[in-house]
Amino acid sequence: MKLRMNPRQSRRARQKGSYLLEALIAILIFAFGVLGLVGLLGSSLRVTNDARYRSEAANLANGMVGEMWTMTATQIDTQFGPSGPKLASWKTKAASLLPSADVKVDLTLPDPSPQASTVVVTVNWQMPGETELHQHLITAQIGKNP
Repeated sequence: MKLRMNPRQSRRARQKGSYLLEALIAILIFAFGVLGLVGLLGSSLRVTNDARYRSEAANLANGMVGEMWTMTATQIDTQFGPSGPKLASWKTKAASLLPSADVKVDLTLPDPSPQASTVVVTVNWQMPGETELHQHLITAQIGKNP
C-alpha cells in the first residue's frame, strides 16, 4: 500500500529553497549595480582631476604672457630666458600646482617688428600613474604691431 501525500504538501516540498534562490539572485544583481556605481565614481574623479590640471596649466601660461606684457622685449629676454628669475619663479609655481610640471618659454621665434616679440609658452605635466605627457601651448605676440 502506497501512501500518497496531499497535493498541497507535495507542491510545497518541491518549492523549498526557491525564496533563497530568488534572494541570492537579487543580491547578485544589486552587487553588480553597486560595482558599476563605484567604477563610475572612479572615472568621474579621474576626469575631474584632468580638467582641473588643464585649467591650471592654461592659467599658468596666460599669467606668464600677462606678466610679459608689462615688460619690454629686452626685459623679457633677461627675465624669462633659460636662467631668468621670473621663469624660475613660474616653474616653482607650476610644480606646486601640477604633477611633474615643466614650463618652457621659447623666445627664439622671428619677430614681426622691432617693437614686438613672439613667445611660445609650453606647460607640460604628467598625471600620477599615467605615462602620457599632457601639454598646454600658447603663442603670443608681445609689443606693438608695425
